[in-house]
Amino acid sequence: MPQIPLFPLSVALFPGVTLPLRIFEQRYLRLVSETLKADSGFGVALIRSGGEVGRASVWPLGVYVQIVDWSQGEEGLLHVQVHGQRRFRILATSLTDDQLQMADVEWLPEPEARPVPAECDGLLSVLDELKEHATMLPLKFAPVDSADALSWQLAQLLPLEDKVRVELLGTGDPLARLATIAASLDRWAHE
Repeated sequence: MPQIPLFPLSVALFPGVTLPLRIFEQRYLRLVSETLKADSGFGVALIRSGGEVGRASVWPLGVYVQIVDWSQGEEGLLHVQVHGQRRFRILATSLTDDQLQMADVEWLPEPEARPVPAECDGLLSVLDELKEHATMLPLKFAPVDSADALSWQLAQLLPLEDKVRVELLGTGDPLARLATIAASLDRWAHE
């Protein structure tokens, strides 16, 4: 069973999305240093309770990330860009001496890539509009080339509840994720 370090975040991250992080706590500076030296990654999990600084309880699903860029900022801040790779389920957690959370995880299966179905053209339009309005966000997205990419990018940009985000992260079938997202959009349209 793999054990990986965890970085709790107040923002959900999905596979295929690149997100900037600002690192200043010693435990996370050590995490980044060790990750870069080993050319490995770490887990990102959405905070359920607590905060990004100090102790946090996380939801039981997360995304393994790779560092794709980094730079040294002012006053010891480290700026890191991470790219979401694969999903995992947290089975158990423990703390290191410096309070870095470690997680025993199981990797969630990844289905084969599926093309975006024709009936999802409306969701593609919604994503295009969201990306236009999200130009100020520091997120980076690859072009949509599959139903997976469409579902993950919509999940990243839509104002979904944390519980729904975690449920989407745990759903292996991209068409089921798109159906959940479409149902949320329909519900919002009728409110």
